[in-house]
Amino acid sequence: MPFHREKTPSFQVNPARQIYHCFGCGAGGDVFRFVQEREKVDFLTAVQILARKAGVTIELSEEDRRDASGKDLLYKIHEEAAALYRRVLLQDPAAAPAREYLRQRQLDAPAAEKFQIGYAPERPAMLAWGASKKYPPEALETAGLLLRGDSARGRGGEWWDRFRNRVMFPIRDEQGRVIGFSGRVLRAEDHPAKYVNSPETPLFHKSRVLYAIDQARHAIIDARQAILCEGQIDTLRCHLAGLTNVVAAQGTAVTEEHARILKRYADEGWC
Repeated sequence: MPFHREKTPSFQVNPARQIYHCFGCGAGGDVFRFVQEREKVDFLTAVQILARKAGVTIELSEEDRRDASGKDLLYKIHEEAAALYRRVLLQDPAAAPAREYLRQRQLDAPAAEKFQIGYAPERPAMLAWGASKKYPPEALETAGLLLRGDSARGRGGEWWDRFRNRVMFPIRDEQGRVIGFSGRVLRAEDHPAKYVNSPETPLFHKSRVLYAIDQARHAIIDARQAILCEGQIDTLRCHLAGLTNVVAAQGTAVTEEHARILKRYADEGWC
C-alpha cells in the first residue's frame, strides 16, 4: 500500500472519477492529494512535482519567475557538477587515490553509482568547466563551487575551486535534486576538517538538510521510524546492509528543522 503496510488489498483507484481511496486507513482524494500524502509535501510542491512530470509550465508572477529562474539555474549547475565529479572519479588517473579510498571503505562500484559519489581533482577545474557550459563565475560562486581569491586567500580576486582533492558526496533534497556537496579530504595535511560542505546558498541550508533523505524517505514512511547517523559513510553502509530508513545530519548538531522534516515521515527516531 502507498501509505502503510497491509496484508490484504485495500487500495482502490477510480480512473473515471480520478480519485483514490484506501479502505485500510481511510485516506482518499485526487492526484494532488495523493502526491501530498505519499511525498509528504505541501499542495504547491505537489503541483510542481506533477507539472514537471507532465511537462506543464506553471504561470508565475514576475517576481516568482525571477526567483524560480535563478534556482533552476542552480539546480542545473549542481546536477551537472555532480556528473562532472562522477566522471572524474571513474576516468581520471589522478582519481586513483579516491578510488582506493572507496575500496578500503568497502564502497564498491554499485554503491558509488547508486549515490553518485565523485571526485574533485586537486588541479583547478571548475572555472574552465563553467566557461565550457557558459556559466559565469558568479553563478558558480553562488552555487558554492568557486571562491573569490580576495575574500578567501587574499590573492587579488582570482577564482579558486572550493573542493579540491576530495571524494565528493552529492547532497539531494527530498525530491532528489542535487542542492550541495560534502567533500571528504584524502590527505589530512590538506585541511584540518575531514569534510567540507557547501556553504549556505539559495538551495542549501545545512540546518534543514538530511543526507540520503531522497533514498530513505519511503523506507522511513513504511517503517514509521527513522535512524539518524553522524555522517555519509555510516549512512551508506547502513543502506548497503539493507537498512534503508537511515539519514545523516551534515556534520552538524541535529536541529529543530531536522526533527520537523523527520516528523513528517516517522513516528519515532533513533540516533
